[in-house]
Amino acid sequence: WAYDYGARTKKRWSAKHDNILWYAKNPDDYVFDFEAMERIPYMAPGLVGPEKAARGKTPTDVWWHTIVSPNGWEKTGYPTQKPLGILRRIVSVHSRPGDQLLDFFAGSGSFGEAGAELGRKVTLIDANPEAIACMQQRLAPYLAPQEQAPEDN
Repeated sequence: WAYDYGARTKKRWSAKHDNILWYAKNPDDYVFDFEAMERIPYMAPGLVGPEKAARGKTPTDVWWHTIVSPNGWEKTGYPTQKPLGILRRIVSVHSRPGDQLLDFFAGSGSFGEAGAELGRKVTLIDANPEAIACMQQRLAPYLAPQEQAPEDN
């Protein structure tokens, strides 16, 4: 995921990307739903015909996407929050409704929210108590009262 926001350095190329890894239970048999892929505009639409320009192209493995706006509705305050748009793309292409998904480093819970929105069952894990609190608040609307995580006493 590449973005163009934030401070720049004068000592090296400014790092404006995050690597997001996804894993499958079976590397020889995993979901890749080409039809669920959101197409993106051509960078030079004048070089292709109108029909092709209107349809757009399939993205590569580097996705340009804005960061979570510092004062936007999506912002949770968690420092490494990923945008829902990025995670919706991964969830919709690499799983089907009803599939079980797992995030071992769930942070702000963006993956869980994307999965819940798209009808997936999601298990989120994180060792950071601040992440757990952030996820509990963020994902409360998606959970039935009996599914709420217990409070520490």
